Amino acid sequence: MKESMNEMLHRFLTKKNELEKKAEYPRLYQSRTKEKKIFAEGFGFYKLFWIFVIGSIIGAIVEIIFCGLVYDVIMSRSSLVFGQFSVVWGLGGVFLTYTLHWFIDKSDRFILVAGTILGGLFEYMCSVFTEKVFGCVFWDYSNIPFNINGRVNLLYCFFWGIASLIWIKICYPWMSHLIEKLPMIYGRILTWLFILFFFFNISITFAALYQMKTRNDDVEPKTWAGRYVETHFSDEWLNERYLNLIQTEE
Repeated sequence: MKESMNEMLHRFLTKKNELEKKAEYPRLYQSRTKEKKIFAEGFGFYKLFWIFVIGSIIGAIVEIIFCGLVYDVIMSRSSLVFGQFSVVWGLGGVFLTYTLHWFIDKSDRFILVAGTILGGLFEYMCSVFTEKVFGCVFWDYSNIPFNINGRVNLLYCFFWGIASLIWIKICYPWMSHLIEKLPMIYGRILTWLFILFFFFNISITFAALYQMKTRNDDVEPKTWAGRYVETHFSDEWLNERYLNLIQTEE
């Protein structure tokens, strides 16, 4: 009977100590199989989307500064009708990040060469896309030496290489960590708000450019979206918004 009482007392004290520890250190007693979730971890949708957003903003700012310093003119470098967002830079950031992050441990020379080639290829494809879809191009390098069909040139390809090196080695690790610091719930809400904004912005931009392409055909718009674009985005407005815009088809 004496041993039984001792065992009961021991169990009581053990249970008491365990309850006290739980009250003092509750996190130690959370499920160890359930790890804390990190917003935009790895190379999932959320991370790549925010790379697109950040790259679009940085790209537009860089080009505005570049044009101001080189050509002494301040002009919009946005790909979209609302805000300053360079879609080419945004998509380029996603493309180069996803492609080159596998080689982040490679030498700087390797990243520079790979970025030069991939950046030039990406810019060429973007130029072909806009010409085939909208009958216009947003840049023409025909007057710059070592160009290919006026769509890319060696100097700007080299700029892509430098940007790739700086981004992969310096900017992306810091930017990735900053994105992942967003709380899960707020990060997701903010992401989907931006998705809705970009969906609307890109849709209106596509409609405006397509309307410019077909305006000379004297075809009246049949939808409210077409009428809105026709009213608010004339050829004059678009040519002022995109100063380097060149129509390639009548």
